[in-house]
Amino acid sequence: MKPESRIEEWAAGATEKAKAEAELKGKVLEFLWHMKKQGKRPITIKGHGNVLNTLIRRGVDISDPDKVKEYIATADWKYSTKRTVVLVYQNFLKFLGKSWEPPKYKPESTIPFISTEAEIDLLITCSGKRLATFLQLLKETGVRPGEALN
Repeated sequence: MKPESRIEEWAAGATEKAKAEAELKGKVLEFLWHMKKQGKRPITIKGHGNVLNTLIRRGVDISDPDKVKEYIATADWKYSTKRTVVLVYQNFLKFLGKSWEPPKYKPESTIPFISTEAEIDLLITCSGKRLATFLQLLKETGVRPGEALN
C-alpha cells in the first residue's frame, strides 16, 4: 500500500469520526436548549452540558447506552460522580426518546475532617487581629458565624 493511500484512508477515518462527534455535540446542544425551554436553572443546564461533553471528549459514543454504561463502570470516579453521570445521561436518553437499564451507584459515606485544637490555635495565631478575635470567639463559645456577626 502506498503511503499516500494510507494517509488518505486515515484522513477519511478522521473526518468520519469528526462528523460523528459534531453530530453528537449537536444533539447535546438541542438537549440543553430543550432544558432551557423547560425552565431548568442555568447551573443545571451547564452541569448537564459539562457531563455530556466530557463523555464525548473522552471518546465515548453517547448514542450507544451500552458503551456509556461500560465507560462509567471502568472510569476512575467516585460512586457519587458515577451516580450523577448516570442521572444526566438518563435525562439525555429520555430527551432522545430512548431508554436503558441504568446501573445503580450509591455514594460512599466519608468521615468529615475535624481539626485538632492545636490546628485551630495555629490558624488563630496566623490570622490578623480582627479575624483572630472572631475565630477565638467561635472556638470558645461554639456559636455559629452568623450569630457571632449579629
